[in-house]
Amino acid sequence: MKILLLNDEFYTTGASIAMLRLAERLVQQHEVMVMPRRDGEGEIRKQFEALGIPIVHNVTTVDVVVANTLMAGLHVAEAGPKVPVVWWIHEAEVGRDLILRFPALAPAFQHASQIVFQTSYQQKVYQSFLFDSPASCHVLPFWNDAIYRQEDLGPKPKRGKRIVCIGTIEPRKRMEDTVLAVEAMPPALREEVECVFIGKYLELPEQARRIADAAPQRYRFLGEQANDEVLRYLASADTYVLASYSESQPLSIWEAFELEVPVCLSDLETYGHIGLQHGRNALMHPVGQTAVLSANLQQLLTRPTLARELARAGKSLLLKNLTRDWADEFERIIARAAMGAELRKLGY
Repeated sequence: MKILLLNDEFYTTGASIAMLRLAERLVQQHEVMVMPRRDGEGEIRKQFEALGIPIVHNVTTVDVVVANTLMAGLHVAEAGPKVPVVWWIHEAEVGRDLILRFPALAPAFQHASQIVFQTSYQQKVYQSFLFDSPASCHVLPFWNDAIYRQEDLGPKPKRGKRIVCIGTIEPRKRMEDTVLAVEAMPPALREEVECVFIGKYLELPEQARRIADAAPQRYRFLGEQANDEVLRYLASADTYVLASYSESQPLSIWEAFELEVPVCLSDLETYGHIGLQHGRNALMHPVGQTAVLSANLQQLLTRPTLARELARAGKSLLLKNLTRDWADEFERIIARAAMGAELRKLGY
């Protein structure tokens, strides 16, 4: 088949990594091209090019379109009547909020052939748009197997205790909460801590920015990094933090579990749908409650037995999920979309 991947952007996000991993599978059997919704440079663009997948800006005829993220909705609505579209939605509440701000995204639910979510929680979030959608919906968790491809995942050298945060530095990710939580620690422990932030820097609130600027040896912002570098930093972490106010199924949590790094998370409803529980395989805090996050971090940084137990429980959860080949299932969804279009051409 001739498959067009409509990707959102080329800088490193969970969604763009997911599209890259799907492309690696599809290019083995199909003619694949990628079109960015927002063009530009980035680590993901380099990897698409390394696969020999052409980056295009105009396409006349394809058999199937795979549209990545909710923001592709305008293109889904436009392309859906002409060609089967598999719409891969990664956002949870933030996606619903985008539809309320940009109602032109909503008609895409009427024109997608197949809709793929990462969790059943997302179906709950979008239910009012799905109740009369003709699309077939699928819940398909995504796993990144990049860890298993690395010949050398030796941890990055560090001094003291290292906290790692991965993701775009922007309001949804609440990176400032980690800065404030570290500042609330007892001085002796705080002096041992190094926070490493990996991801494109867009915005950090003024209070946290001032704190970080005053202590650059403690708060290190590395920007985008190649996947192997990210994993080496994560492997060196004493704990991983994701304090977002909205997520669906964050890739970085599973990578931390694979590397047996304990995690501190905001207490989001979606996590219950993928098996995460406070005190069992993670420590959680209410969104924005930096005092609770600080207490959780102190527990992990000063109680190594607890940290090991949580990390092993997280890896156990991951290994149970790895028995499912998500890319194989996704390829079948694409084939189903193409077959459905052929049947409609025949009048069935």
